[in-house]
Amino acid sequence: MEPTTLLIWAFIALSLVIKFTWEKIELFLHSNFKYRVMNYLASYIYYGDDIGVKSTLQLDSPSQHILERRLAGQKYLESKLSGKAPAASASKVRGPKLSSSLVDCRFALAKVCMPLLRELEFPNAGRNFVRSVCNNGPDGKGMIMVTTEDGMTRPFVGNDAVHTFSVKSFYAPVQNEINRRMSLNEEGNKDSMLRFSPLSMNSELDKNVSLVKKLTGMDKVRYSLSGSEAVDAALKDIKASCNHKPLIVRFQSAYHGHVSGINFLDCDGHVFLPECSQKSLDFIERYHYRIAAVIVNPMQHFTGINKASPPGEKVTHSSRVRSAVSREDYSRWLHSLQDKCNYCTKYLTKVAMVMDDIYFAFRTPELLSSNYFTHPETKAPLKPDVIILAKAFAAGYPLSAVVGKEGWLNSYDRKFLLQVDKTVGTMAAWHGGIVASNVFLEALDGTGCVEICAKEELSLLVNKCNAFTASLNARFSEARVPVRIRNFSNTFSIDYLSKSLYNSRYPQYLLAEGVYLGNYSTGKFNLNADVSADDFQLLESKFVAAASKMQQDGYFQPMTSSAKIRLFAVLASRFTKNYLKLFYDQIMNDKHIDIEVSHNHPVNKFGHFWSSVGMIVFAYPLMFWYGEPVKGCCSFFITHVIRQCGHFFYEHQDRDIEKLKFGHKDASKKEAVLFLFGAAVFHKYQNEFWDYAAHYIDPNMFKLSLDQYVSTIAMFTIIPHFVEIVYQFGILRGISWALKILTDPFTDLLDFYTHIVIHPKWFLDVKDQRARYRLDIETKKVIKIE
Repeated sequence: MEPTTLLIWAFIALSLVIKFTWEKIELFLHSNFKYRVMNYLASYIYYGDDIGVKSTLQLDSPSQHILERRLAGQKYLESKLSGKAPAASASKVRGPKLSSSLVDCRFALAKVCMPLLRELEFPNAGRNFVRSVCNNGPDGKGMIMVTTEDGMTRPFVGNDAVHTFSVKSFYAPVQNEINRRMSLNEEGNKDSMLRFSPLSMNSELDKNVSLVKKLTGMDKVRYSLSGSEAVDAALKDIKASCNHKPLIVRFQSAYHGHVSGINFLDCDGHVFLPECSQKSLDFIERYHYRIAAVIVNPMQHFTGINKASPPGEKVTHSSRVRSAVSREDYSRWLHSLQDKCNYCTKYLTKVAMVMDDIYFAFRTPELLSSNYFTHPETKAPLKPDVIILAKAFAAGYPLSAVVGKEGWLNSYDRKFLLQVDKTVGTMAAWHGGIVASNVFLEALDGTGCVEICAKEELSLLVNKCNAFTASLNARFSEARVPVRIRNFSNTFSIDYLSKSLYNSRYPQYLLAEGVYLGNYSTGKFNLNADVSADDFQLLESKFVAAASKMQQDGYFQPMTSSAKIRLFAVLASRFTKNYLKLFYDQIMNDKHIDIEVSHNHPVNKFGHFWSSVGMIVFAYPLMFWYGEPVKGCCSFFITHVIRQCGHFFYEHQDRDIEKLKFGHKDASKKEAVLFLFGAAVFHKYQNEFWDYAAHYIDPNMFKLSLDQYVSTIAMFTIIPHFVEIVYQFGILRGISWALKILTDPFTDLLDFYTHIVIHPKWFLDVKDQRARYRLDIETKKVIKIE
């Protein structure tokens, strides 16, 4: 090859390597690595045995006076939240039993404290199973009240992210109209039969498409059942429309759903950027050729940019203060983001701007985030390329929609025949959801079955909720308690101003004041348009009383820096000790299973006992103490032959049950024997081999002394299997297996000392090598099946 050509190819190769490496580094720095690390650590952060309530109350090293106040507070909460159902109905309490059958954590009985305070939870029999729901005031108005199995009726301060309007004036007529259109018995209602022709175009679907396009100003519509499914479908469609560019930009801590592909863990190809940052805009332009879409959750305006949506008290271990960016500043950011996506699309490559309005929509008179975040100066609305709608979109019925401009949803040259990554679904655009959505959107539009003006009710609701927040915060301040409330429309969250380890107990004090929190605690909660001025006054009194009582009991006491350091040290020590205990238990469990499934014949037990004696007395000292590997390995080989003879000639092995063992099984043992045989043959003919190999390699590179050779061969009887275990189960599982193998001789003395001497008749009970056996692991009875 000519020097010029070689230089050109070298430059091309080096340039590509540098560009590829730099890009991978930058993408890694903005990946979900943090969540993967947290998920990895989940297998190691083990609480272990309970430490007791009193010790739990002293985790932050409080003074004796504070501890006494906390103990008094614990007794107070116990008296209120002991979970004792009325005696007459105790046997009929269904909550705990139902909870034990449900997997979804949202239906489990509420655990409001952060996990470290798990011993401060109270049983809640009868407190979370709802028997009935009604409005608090006359004529079907007033806030929602729930009656639970304990017979108590409480104001509902829960997480209903769907129902925003009044029940009687809005949802009741909407529900009646939905029922009428869906009824199969109503004469003349032929459209109700359309449900029996799913995935077909019909009049209800045509109406919904028109209503959605009118609402959003978009051109294309796709349907799903849930918000998470809709986000996943939208991103797949956008990628197909952008020549399958692989990356999706989302913003730090913003939630977009729980299904694989879009949650925080299983989201390969997602890039996490800081919100409201010029660097993020620069990143989008720099990597436009990789980025298909930029997705925004506008609820971050309320949550706090780059802050996680409060998931309740499970991560509340200190203060929780969320400073929200102003509406004007956030609007400027969104318009800058839109301008950058439009610039890339116009001059570079297509990059979609996606507004995830699943939670945001239908909470304000503007209805959508694109109308809410108008430009502060020009008053122009946002014009995203794609909008995703769900939750309230069908008045609580399961239906979601992805709406987009022409060219953004599943838009590609149909002459490309292989399009694999698509979304389809049996229940997509299911008839019940489409009908419910039509009724809801008609009601919003003022052309439906409700008599009120929906937008005016939303405006009134926003004003009432804003006033409630201001009034309650004023009362919190007056009471000198470190708690504040914040809201966006009817969605509320609690902030904690004190750096206390015990802030997560506040929901328990709210429960003690007779507030029904559902299973979500105070991360987010919602109120609907039925809440009256009297209801707000009632809630204010309860919230302030709960905070004042909690402060009186010493739970808002800030944690000092020195106490925090001590706590971290204690937790590190505790978690390490607990995991080592799990590690030890795993080794001992592996030993137990090994013995149960493949050490049942008396001769096998006899051989294992005496081979263990030989290993401990001769093999281990020679190898590890006297430094004589040849003698040690010879001793080990002889004792191991004795050990394995019991398996090979006597143990009536059940090949299926043997699979319960972790580590060496019959097949891998035979492979090790063949390896040893091959090593012996190689050693005998090594001179001939090296004479031949000298033509190709320097034999001195691999020539070993006898000690080195024997040690290497001995190690390679277990190293291949160790590598296989590490590859399949991880390094720690491999280490536990190696420790098990190393310590087996010592534990075998304890397990098989009863077989130091056995009756000679057992040596005649040789197994049939061609037979198959079935072992009953409970009775140890072995049956020859063929």
